[in-house]
Amino acid sequence: MKMSGYFTLTWLIIMIVSFLVSRLLLIDYLGLSDDDNVSWLDIFSGITFVFTLRFVFFLSLSSITIFLNLFKKIRSNWFLSLLTYLLIPVGTFLSIVFGDIFEESFKYENLKSGFKFAACVVLPHLAISLLCFLHFRRLMQKGKLN
Repeated sequence: MKMSGYFTLTWLIIMIVSFLVSRLLLIDYLGLSDDDNVSWLDIFSGITFVFTLRFVFFLSLSSITIFLNLFKKIRSNWFLSLLTYLLIPVGTFLSIVFGDIFEESFKYENLKSGFKFAACVVLPHLAISLLCFLHFRRLMQKGKLN
């Protein structure tokens, strides 16, 4: 299999799966439903949902760093290869969670809310990226990608 085609397919899988899983988690987290009785809270939740999905989309676009594995020096180093898959999602997750901690009016409820939000948005992307990385390393060990 040609390596650039493999990374293109992997990148598309990461984008689509993380977007769909985040969408499902956010619908549950924001409590969006198909009721005919629409309130201002529902409208606000819908706007939040759209902006959050945009964030998920741009997070997925930032996973383009996996293409750095086309360089043999990065591909042959396990740690550098791992960073190309996970650095941006982990950094995003930590910045959301720690951003709540270092707020002046820090409350434990804010941390729980921020963690739930980060879990809905970033963790699906992080999980699928980790699975794709492990699959990539297994293919490298078997010699199917070189």
